[in-house]
Amino acid sequence: MKFFENIREFFWPLLEKGVIPQPEILNQNDINVDSSHLKETLEYTINCYEAESDRKKTVENKSSLFIGTISVVTSVIIGVTSVLVRVNDFNIAISLLIFLLFILTLYMSRTVWFSIKALERKNYYSITVSDFLISDSNDDYFKKIIAEITNKIRKNSITINSKVDNMTMAQEYFKRAVIIVSIYAFVILLYFLSKSGINFSKYISNFIETLNSIKINGWNTLILYILSISAMTLSLIAIKRRK
Repeated sequence: MKFFENIREFFWPLLEKGVIPQPEILNQNDINVDSSHLKETLEYTINCYEAESDRKKTVENKSSLFIGTISVVTSVIIGVTSVLVRVNDFNIAISLLIFLLFILTLYMSRTVWFSIKALERKNYYSITVSDFLISDSNDDYFKKIIAEITNKIRKNSITINSKVDNMTMAQEYFKRAVIIVSIYAFVILLYFLSKSGINFSKYISNFIETLNSIKINGWNTLILYILSISAMTLSLIAIKRRK
């Protein structure tokens, strides 16, 4: 059963559904930071909020990039399809291209779907000036602001994680769409080469004859060994330098 699930996941990945955890609310009484470090803790909390906000922007930018790229690919595919439709003789190559076009459409549709899901407006809690305009004084002032911002970060993380999940799924389907486009382009190349009347068997036989005519003596073998050892040595040196 696991084997079939892996095959399905390879061709058609699904987003695993789970229970969305509720954020744990932080009260100002739970903050046990020393008074001398409260200001630094507040700065660190604000930095964490900004980091989460940047993560949200990164996810949305990637999703927008997927949609823009898919739009360009779709335009090219539509142009190729219009040419294929005019072909009267539906042979194996044309049938394969149409099948690949169908699979590509499915993958692109899923990519756009999850990208749009990642761009959907959801609950997001922002820091405003009113968060700092409170009447508490001294330690209570900092603790209350820290607790308020921390609770917003925890609530926002659920929304951002949902966006990340959708963007990850869009990326998975986009990778599969790229593979299909590569196969699609290769089949089109073979199709037009076959229509060009080029005698591939002649070129292949000439290439094989050329390989058979090469004579390898002792010196050639020695040079090949030296080049192989040199390449391996340089690779090991490069790996050690990276470490």
